[in-house]
Amino acid sequence: MDYANTAEEVEVVNDQGLKEEEMTDDDDIAAAANSRNEGASDNIMDNTEDFFDWEKIVHEAENGEDDSSSFDMEGVEEIPTDDELLDYVSDDESVFDVLVEGIEMKAKGYKPELPPRNELSEDSKALLFWRHEGEGKSFSDWKIKVEAETTEDCREENVTIYNVHRFALAMGPKKSGYFEALLQSDSYTENSDCMSTVKLPKEVAKQFPDFLDYLYAQPLESKFVINFDNWKSMKYLANYFLVPRLTEAVADFIEKDMEYYNLGHMENYISEFHRDISDDMSRRILPKAVLICAELLQSIEVDSPLLMSIPPLMFRSIIMRVCVHNHQEALHTCTLVAAYLEHNVEDRLVFSIYFCDNVLFSLFGDLHKSEETTIELALTWFRLMTKKGWTFEYRDEPCFWGIEMVKEALADILRDYLRSKTPSLEMMERIVRDTPSDIVAKCFRDSVDEARTLREREAKESEDD
Repeated sequence: MDYANTAEEVEVVNDQGLKEEEMTDDDDIAAAANSRNEGASDNIMDNTEDFFDWEKIVHEAENGEDDSSSFDMEGVEEIPTDDELLDYVSDDESVFDVLVEGIEMKAKGYKPELPPRNELSEDSKALLFWRHEGEGKSFSDWKIKVEAETTEDCREENVTIYNVHRFALAMGPKKSGYFEALLQSDSYTENSDCMSTVKLPKEVAKQFPDFLDYLYAQPLESKFVINFDNWKSMKYLANYFLVPRLTEAVADFIEKDMEYYNLGHMENYISEFHRDISDDMSRRILPKAVLICAELLQSIEVDSPLLMSIPPLMFRSIIMRVCVHNHQEALHTCTLVAAYLEHNVEDRLVFSIYFCDNVLFSLFGDLHKSEETTIELALTWFRLMTKKGWTFEYRDEPCFWGIEMVKEALADILRDYLRSKTPSLEMMERIVRDTPSDIVAKCFRDSVDEARTLREREAKESEDD
């Protein structure tokens, strides 16, 4: 939903240079206002799912090459196929540049110190004239009747009338394009009653007082009204009432809030914005979400709601930006990747040759291969690959060599473990059960060759003596 999407409108620039729209005559202006009520039943959560060019968008965000405010949907290319994705990832050198730079992961449980919460000053509170109606001092010249939408399960009527002021709604740097058009129209029927009626989702209607506070407060402090509890409703209301300054303020709040590494908040943002990647705010928020998730990766658990909320291409982009420094970081990262693949991804092409061949192979190389935790991880990956059917009969099949490289890295883990440990009978049974037969056969053959070489060496030493 965009703040300038009313039908049959022409563009006009407001005081801040932000585009709003106006009708060519009063009847059209009234139609624009009425259309808001008709569209109020739209769900806050847009269910649209689309392809997001993570590598390009994140790279642009990291290097300051993207201007989200000028994003033009008419210039968007068609959604690429999986084969085109593989070609893009393997050919775009910028991906390798970002990977080399890496992301420094924060220690597990890392939490930066939160600053004091900003609140409206007494001067700003004094400007909230709409709240003074009970004192008989508001001098209100307009009313807004907010009807909270009901569901089949709840028929309860919920109507609230707010006494407001036209100048606060339709003038100034935070003005509402909706009310500006409405109040300029003499033909709009509700003008005679000095009251407009809007229908809002129940949760949004609860936050309408915060929306009014934002409009009335001093411009430099109005952003303090936005918080994690109301940001989604404020975003909705900004789009509904055409307040571009509020849309910008919500985006600023989210970007700042992500820097405090709250897993629950990150899950909320990703779940909201990955549903419609054509939206300007999504293109602004999601690239930063990739970098923040990469930094806090060690704090994400395998059963975390955040992990399961990340779309596949975004998850790949996160892992490709991680730079591990020790066995524990590599172990946790590989475990997360396995858990994610098991629950979220059915199409192996989402994870390109480059991802399998370079990223996973290097992660496995950072593991201490003689430890019990490492062999447990290897067996987990073997079971995953069998479950997903990631075995190929033809060498020209996409991802063949990537998966083969991963299998070889897992086979190295198994061989090193068997050389350094004397496995229990239970562990040997698990190894035989979970490991692909070709790898088991190769390990057996290698052990026979090593035993033969050892016997020959011992025989030669005895002859020399």
